[in-house]
Amino acid sequence: MPTVTSEKPVISARIASPLDRLPVVLWVAAVILTAAATCLRPQALPSAARATLGPFATLAAIIAGSVLADRLGVFRILAGLLIRERAPRAVAAASVLAFTAVVSGLANLDVAVVVAMPVALQAARRHRISAGRLAVALAVTANAASFLLPTSNIPSLLLPGRVPLPPLAYVRGSWLAWLLVVAVTVGSLSLWLAQAGPGPETRAARARPSVRAALDLIPMFAAASAIRAILAAGLTLRGGLAAQLIAGSALASALNNLPATAALRPAGTAGLWAAILATAIGPGLLLTGSVATLICRRIARDAGATLRAWQYTAIGAVLAPAQLAVAVVGLHLTSALR
Repeated sequence: MPTVTSEKPVISARIASPLDRLPVVLWVAAVILTAAATCLRPQALPSAARATLGPFATLAAIIAGSVLADRLGVFRILAGLLIRERAPRAVAAASVLAFTAVVSGLANLDVAVVVAMPVALQAARRHRISAGRLAVALAVTANAASFLLPTSNIPSLLLPGRVPLPPLAYVRGSWLAWLLVVAVTVGSLSLWLAQAGPGPETRAARARPSVRAALDLIPMFAAASAIRAILAAGLTLRGGLAAQLIAGSALASALNNLPATAALRPAGTAGLWAAILATAIGPGLLLTGSVATLICRRIARDAGATLRAWQYTAIGAVLAPAQLAVAVVGLHLTSALR
């Protein structure tokens, strides 16, 4: 079994490095949007904040639970079970990505990249896999796998509040689509990783989920509340399911999935699933599509690996149509779209 706890920490335990500009950007955006909402729709801001508070409080609880699970060694045990030390390169890559998908689906997207990136960097050194490519693959996988449970991602927490979908009904609809998306993603990316030689040597890295990461949720909550207040009527995706998936994915990747989610108002159950899939898979098209991808890039860069934006977009553009297609098949087979 690989050793994932012997390295000394060289990365901040925060959800992002303290040298990262991400927290500053989040706070600046939150202040600007809140000021705009206060000026334009002051009467709508309190109700928007109340509607947004529940999902963010749930996410904070998930982060706290993930911290406890990490302290108890749950992620270390899971990594040891999935990632074998002497496995061939393709198998090792698939194991790292499967580990990432499981943590993203069962815990949370942001937790997944913090937990999985150090494991991936160790696997890259041990199995002579390009660390830069593995960082790209991990970010794409974590985003695409973040819709298994309502708690897997902020969009899957926010969106069902607009079109009611009980948690049990959500999981009954999502499980097969999730398995198919993970299979396509992990299988394709593992073959891509196996074909590349090792990249430059990376430094040891060990990031751990921390309750301080919940502090980064505060500006995200403020920004989401402000967007919902300003766009009280919301944006409704038009056309058939395919058109909604394409438009939603473009919106999520271009604006970032958080503001896109805050703005979207799905029409019916099919529209809800289109929005959920688009805000999970769509961020794989651009580096700025989700906060988790930027966290992944920071951890990789701190360890000396390069997550290239063009490479990330190229991989996402190739995989996204297949991911969305198999997800729709899964939703049809579980009758989620009926």
